[in-house]
Amino acid sequence: MEKSKLKAATMHADVEVIEFLGEGAWHYAWKVKKGSNKLVLRIPKDIAYGKPVPFNEEALKAEYGGTELYYRSVNKAVGGAAPEFFKFHVSAELAYTLETYGGEQIDLHSTTEATAFQIGKEIGEIHRKTEEVPHGLDGFGYLTWSEEKGLRGSISGDARKFLDEESAEHLADYQALCAAYSEFEDKVLFQTIQLAVDLRKKSFSKPLLVNQDTSPENILMNGNRVCLIDPYPSIYYPRGMAGNFMNLYETYFIALAQTERYKKHRFAACDRQLKMMAKGFMEGYSAGDQKVAAEVKGEQLLQLLEIANIHRQLLAENLTEETMIRYGNKEEIMKRLLFLSEELKMLASRQVRQLEDLVVEELK
Repeated sequence: MEKSKLKAATMHADVEVIEFLGEGAWHYAWKVKKGSNKLVLRIPKDIAYGKPVPFNEEALKAEYGGTELYYRSVNKAVGGAAPEFFKFHVSAELAYTLETYGGEQIDLHSTTEATAFQIGKEIGEIHRKTEEVPHGLDGFGYLTWSEEKGLRGSISGDARKFLDEESAEHLADYQALCAAYSEFEDKVLFQTIQLAVDLRKKSFSKPLLVNQDTSPENILMNGNRVCLIDPYPSIYYPRGMAGNFMNLYETYFIALAQTERYKKHRFAACDRQLKMMAKGFMEGYSAGDQKVAAEVKGEQLLQLLEIANIHRQLLAENLTEETMIRYGNKEEIMKRLLFLSEELKMLASRQVRQLEDLVVEELK
């Protein structure tokens, strides 16, 4: 990190550095103060995942504008569940964000299972209530920004048609996995994937504001209250991102615990806490509605299927340094792919009856 950039950012933002907080995949972070207010200053890295990050005004304004929108929406839904102050500056010479200091990062290793469940439940409630806040953006999908149109979804057109096409891709991905690796061939798994696809077609109404990245490093505790930071917002089918949370905490983080990207978190040593967070999230998000719970579980299966297919594709490619940081070498990817096949079959066997009953009910 160039000291000149930190100096320029603190001068531009008129803040004083208190301490270095650490670094994520894309930013360095410092606790700073402005008057009596404690804030967090983030400056984008010049190198991420082993390669230079060129300046991209539109990408940064989409990212930071999306964060601003998400924080504002969360706080409308649940006051104090995201930083209440957020500003950013983007130019070719200097880029940074400044936001309210939200508390201490959770430490799952010292967290009891009961507390992990409660944190997950609170996050589920935040997600559910934030979906009720109108986002006011055109388009859907990942966010983009342009001088002409400002912040908007990157995809135009019929969102339902897009979801149907995405669903067809899920079925094609499963066929490709079966063709390449016989371990994925399973009657119940195929039936459950088909049910999940059918259910999302019937349940989808309109794309809403969601967050794809509620990883443990983005969850803070402010006293006994959760504060969510550093989101990856998009306009999408909301059950999809709820299913993404379940997949991350029940399978993904543990499966990739030994990769360079995640090994510092030692996720394998706190697998019970991760799974209790997922259990709590489902309770908070579904609020006792079994239909919602089934929709989320269907999306969880499709998220896991997508991860398995990514592994299949990686085995057919030359691995870049970034890919190896994220997924490991080919031997590790192959071993994980076989593990994912077992996880998919186990998840399907637990879900098939509930999804089947719900699809039948929807057809009445």
